[in-house]
Formats: sequence, structure tokens, C-alpha cells
Amino acid sequence: MSKIHDVAKRANVSIATVSRVVNPGRHKVNPETAEKVRAAVKELNYRPNALARALQMKKSMTIGVIIPDISNHYYAEIVGGIQGVADKAGYNIILQNTDRDPDQIVKSIYLLREKIVDGIIFSGGTINGYEPLSALKELRDRVVVIGRHDVDFPAIMVDNIAGATLAVEHLIELGHSRIGLIGWSENSTTAKDRLSGYKNALAQNSYPYDQSLICQGSLTPESGYNQAKILLSRENRPSAIFAGNDQMAFGAVYAAIEMGLRVPEDLAVIGFDNIPLSSFFVPPLSTIAVPMSELGSDSMETLIGLIAGEQVARIKLHKTKLIVRKSTLSK
Repeated sequence: MSKIHDVAKRANVSIATVSRVVNPGRHKVNPETAEKVRAAVKELNYRPNALARALQMKKSMTIGVIIPDISNHYYAEIVGGIQGVADKAGYNIILQNTDRDPDQIVKSIYLLREKIVDGIIFSGGTINGYEPLSALKELRDRVVVIGRHDVDFPAIMVDNIAGATLAVEHLIELGHSRIGLIGWSENSTTAKDRLSGYKNALAQNSYPYDQSLICQGSLTPESGYNQAKILLSRENRPSAIFAGNDQMAFGAVYAAIEMGLRVPEDLAVIGFDNIPLSSFFVPPLSTIAVPMSELGSDSMETLIGLIAGEQVARIKLHKTKLIVRKSTLSK
């Protein structure tokens, strides 16, 4: 394996010059000299020692990303957005999947602290408890959250209330008066906001709020299937369902078809997130589009600003968009 002095010898420069090229900082290097060094680095396949680089820069150039469900395309898109900005800025990523387990969330935070990450991006799950906040104390000035967590960290958020209102108003405009909601954990601020949007749309159209039309699931197709079965088995079943995410909507459609109902003729279904599969599902799923990749890229840009000691916005709110497909419209 090539070492730094091999690169210096090949480029006919000092070791210090090589270090300044591979670890850009305050010291400028003549462009021609820098190009010679980069050519030698490529020719010798030189890889800087990560630990030595971290000690020199007093940074590990690594950030931790905590997500609740690696199988959910929503989080995959977010991580993709984070990775794109991280790569350009020279950062590496350590990804932790928690399966929404509170104990695993705390373990992930401690693990990332042990890896001496420069900061953490937290997306999904619950972080506003004593244990996770206590575990984050050493990194409190270098934490960015995606979503509303009611904690004192910069947040990259989706306007979930407005998005849910859009979804339910779409169903009301189609003539539906009994609209079921498949949500999830009451501890989730995102779930609360989407429920608030659901209630807002009903109130703005003078429709009563009926608790019997609400079911709580767990953001999976299986859960959407099971909760839809409950709603659709009731004597006065809903004519439409608003699912808290696309995956639960997929399960709801499957349950309806299994029960002999036609979608959308007998039951309209709308989801939330606009994951890629929603446009290829049968029938194609109406949904609320969320700029998932932008959530990731914005969170990484915000974290880089925090690490650099810059002032960053406390909240950045992203708008949603109604996407109408055949699961709500028969034409």
C-alpha cells in the first residue's frame, strides 16, 4: 500500500504539500503543483489514513444517520439525498436502522458517539424522550432532525397538516362523506399532524369527526391490510380511505379487493409520500408527494453549516403536492 512519502517522492514535492492537497484547508497550493500531486495519488492508488486525517483536522469527516426502517423507500430516498451532499463535501456516512425501537435508538446514538462522528441526522422514530436527548448531549450543537420532533434542534420538515388536508379535500370533492383514516403511533408528531390535517378538512367542509373511522397501524402494507379489514367490515363502512403512508395504502387496496370491492368504484384510497412504486401499483395510487431527496440534501447542508459554526434556520418547511391517480378516479 502506497504511503504519503511515496506520493511526495513521485510528485517531487514535500510531504506537507501532499497533505495540503489531500486535506484541503487554509493553506493554498499552486494549481500546477496540486495537479501533480493528484496525478501521483491516482497513479499510486494512495488512500489517506482516515485516523491521521481526523486527528490533524480535528474532525472525523463522518456523520451518523439514524432511520427507523431501512426497507421503506421513503427513508432510502432521504438517505440518497444525504449521501449526494455528503460525497461532494468529503463526508462519509454511518447508517443506523432502529426498527422504531426506543432502546435501539439510544444504542445507535451511543454507537455513533463512540465512532466520533462530527454530527448526527435523525429521521423518523421518536427522539423527544429523556434517554435519547441525554445520549445526544455531547453532540447537541451538531444534530439535525428530519420531521417535527418537538426538540431544540434544527429541523427539516414536511407540511404534513397541509398535505393531509389536501388528501381529504380531494376525497370530499369526489363526493365522499365517510372517509376512514389509517394512521399510526400517537407518539409520532408526523402522525399527529396528518390526523390534524384530516380533521381540518372535515371541519372546513362541515363534516362530523367520527372516531369509529380511525384505525392505528404501523406504517407497513400488512398493517394497512389489517386496519382496512377492520374499517371495511363495519356495518356503515367508509367509501374512502386516507392512509398515513403509501405502504399502508397498498395494504388497504389489497384488503378491499380481497373483500370483493372495486377500487375506486366502491372504495377510493389515497396514500402519502409518493414513493416510486405508487405509480406502478394496480390501480396506480393517488397520493401526497413529499420531496424526500430534498429533505435529505437539506438536512446534510444544514449539518455542514452547524459543524462550520454557522447560524442555520431553526425550521425549514417543505410543501407537499397532490398526485391524482386511478385509486381515487375511475377515469
